[in-house]
Amino acid sequence: MATYKLTYFNFPALGEPIRFLLNFGGVQFEDNRIEWSNWYQIKSTTPLGQVPILEVDGEVLYQTIPICRFLGAKFNLLGDNEMENYKIDNVVQTITDLRMKIEMVNFDKFSPPNVVEEKRAQLKSETILFYLKNLELIASKNDGFLATKKLTWGDFYFASMIDYMNWMMKENLIENFVNLKRIYKNVMENDKIKTYIEKRPKPQMG
Repeated sequence: MATYKLTYFNFPALGEPIRFLLNFGGVQFEDNRIEWSNWYQIKSTTPLGQVPILEVDGEVLYQTIPICRFLGAKFNLLGDNEMENYKIDNVVQTITDLRMKIEMVNFDKFSPPNVVEEKRAQLKSETILFYLKNLELIASKNDGFLATKKLTWGDFYFASMIDYMNWMMKENLIENFVNLKRIYKNVMENDKIKTYIEKRPKPQMG
């Protein structure tokens, strides 16, 4: 039986889709939640100086999306063919692009406060709507799933990332998107995900 150890902060963000998938897969894993105060002691020991990393039988995997795709293959959460796998990758990259745009504003410590607020307003009125409308259109064709007409690792990635983006923007970004809400609900009401959420440590959200 494979052994798994996930190293990430006690915070959802980039570690959470991996935690979702490991819990869905029903495998035992070490959830190594590191403290921010210890990060600089650990950073130099990680590939690229970043986390999350997932150790599988001693092999160190890094970068969130490739790890999620790897786990998707293990837990039968890939598409049925190359085109479906492309569609999963496509929506995941779209979600990632949006997440990074929000992060650039949310964690902007250099611009004056009024400039940051202007950027946030533009995010809400233009950028976020643009991306979510695109994803909603895709989801509307897939019967409650994101990329294909069945549950894939992309659904887990979406549900965990939307929580993170909601936290950054301090609102429910998908409140008015019927199909995206269906996808989120499908993931969050999965018995294994519900059990994980009930028992997970309280995150340090800042």
